[in-house]
Amino acid sequence: MSKYLGPIKILGTSAVIVFLFGRIFPPLSKELLSEDTRDSVLVRAIPFVTVFVSIILLYILLIFMVAIRFNGKIPYRTYRPIELTIIAGILIGIFCLFQPWQLIGYEYGFLLLLASTIGFIMWSHIVPQSAANGKDLAPFELWHHAVALIAALLVLGVFAYNFTQNEKPVAPYGYTQRQWDRGLRPERKAEIIKEAEDTYNTYEVPFLIFISIGPALPIYFFLREILASTVGKERQANPAVAATTSA
Repeated sequence: MSKYLGPIKILGTSAVIVFLFGRIFPPLSKELLSEDTRDSVLVRAIPFVTVFVSIILLYILLIFMVAIRFNGKIPYRTYRPIELTIIAGILIGIFCLFQPWQLIGYEYGFLLLLASTIGFIMWSHIVPQSAANGKDLAPFELWHHAVALIAALLVLGVFAYNFTQNEKPVAPYGYTQRQWDRGLRPERKAEIIKEAEDTYNTYEVPFLIFISIGPALPIYFFLREILASTVGKERQANPAVAATTSA
């Protein structure tokens, strides 16, 4: 536990101080600064900047904590697939931002790129076990893959359900409520509803299911490794214990 105290004291305390300064700055500025100075862009931006800096400091602290906890403990056979998954998320996010076909790509492309970039920064600070140590690891068994796959599918289902429900088309379908209620004929409303539902079912639902694979894959890789490293080691140890006892 002591190895975590240094980063917590420095980065955690700094984040709290910066955040509190941003909270008390507005009332202090009324007493210490003139109205013209308070209205300047830099002064008005101070509360926002302090919150942003606090978040950055906490994120750096999280990186330190994760690196301290997992350095040298994640096998390369699990570390590498997760790294490739995150890189794929970055590339897909960039593609979604520049594709000219569907608006849904712009809506989720930035979020995917942001999450993948933040994840890559953190993951790249973790040092995996040497690939040579993989020879001593328990091999993956079929049931390891099966259990991990079921868990990953559950995660995929949860994300896909929430994404699709959030993007489900509803009235007024991009129009103002007044336009929808009074400015459109019933025939035109029917056309708009059909077009929105077709776009949703044909393009948006498959896309949202596809990007839901991203958070599901790390669950699969992690759980597979946990099952192999815990249950597999126990199975390897039991025959050795039995052989020693019989001898």
